[in-house]
Amino acid sequence: YQRQQDVRSASTNAKSSEDDRSESQCTDELSAEKRREIRNALAAQRRVRYRQKLKDEKEVLKRQATELSAQLTSLETSQAERKAKQASNLMFGAWRAVAARQLERRMQAEQQQKLLRAEVVGRSRLIHQMSLLLDEPLKINEQDPPISYAKYCENGVSALHKNMLEELDAAYLRIDDVMRDLDFKSVVSAAYNYSRKQKDGVVYFDNVDRIVFPYKFEQAADGLETVMMSDPDGGYETAKLKDAIAMNYRVTYQISEAETVSFNIHGAAKRWRQKDRLVFLWRCFTEGLDEFEGLQSDETAWIVVRPPTEKTDVNCDQSCSTIIDSYSRLVPVGIGLSPVCDGAVDRFVNILSKSGEVEFKQMMQMMEKVIINDP
Repeated sequence: YQRQQDVRSASTNAKSSEDDRSESQCTDELSAEKRREIRNALAAQRRVRYRQKLKDEKEVLKRQATELSAQLTSLETSQAERKAKQASNLMFGAWRAVAARQLERRMQAEQQQKLLRAEVVGRSRLIHQMSLLLDEPLKINEQDPPISYAKYCENGVSALHKNMLEELDAAYLRIDDVMRDLDFKSVVSAAYNYSRKQKDGVVYFDNVDRIVFPYKFEQAADGLETVMMSDPDGGYETAKLKDAIAMNYRVTYQISEAETVSFNIHGAAKRWRQKDRLVFLWRCFTEGLDEFEGLQSDETAWIVVRPPTEKTDVNCDQSCSTIIDSYSRLVPVGIGLSPVCDGAVDRFVNILSKSGEVEFKQMMQMMEKVIINDP
């Protein structure tokens, strides 16, 4: 029995050893398979990284190729420009000689033009002075001028003058609107042909003139400023203010050898000097005397002194001429404008127009004397 037990035990142990060897062999086979999978996975990762590295290097090479192409293009362009510049420099000496000759000829032409222009200006002034002389009637015996002035009231700025100056400031703000739509026509001297008009039931008379004065703008502006803002003959009662003047005087106008008329005038003038123009505004209140007793007028005049422009004054010398534009508006005041008195009003305005024309001619002559005598 004991021997049977030993045989069974030995048989059991042998069987257990075989099972252990079989299990160990399976474990070794699984470990080898796992290791192969790990090695394959690692090899795949290395291949992926390698391919990415190749791709990155390819992109870098593409960028470098693009940059090098741009640099090559820039170098080729610069080289072409240098070659073109070298080729043009070969002709530079000849072109410079041609330009120097042309410049010399141009300077000679400009100098000749200046001489011709000075001669034209001199002739224009002579013609202008002769025209002023021919405009006056020929007189065998020297006679007194048809217009004279006298003082008739005390000096000083009255309430009327102050009101006029305030209205001149307001009128100056409208000057561009007033002058823009007027039809200016050049004349030798102001004609003072008042035209009768009516607007909104108000009768008024106006006149538009343009004079081309054959002197430079600075000379004409200074001369007119001297004449307008002073009393050279001492015939007015004046009060000087800053850029303004107020005056009272009596005008006696000789209609014929046996007939004269007189007016009392209260006036005020103001100036605005700008870079490219000189503006004068004149306001006066005129009282009729004698046969015109009771008739009065309220007058405003805009005067603009400026150099000529190429667009509007093509027939003027741009450097040696001055344009004087004037617009006058006269409104009869203090009367009933009925058909009965229309004749008297027209005669009153007609005489004011004639006396104003004489005054303007005298002012222009004084202005020319100031310019000629100016050192």
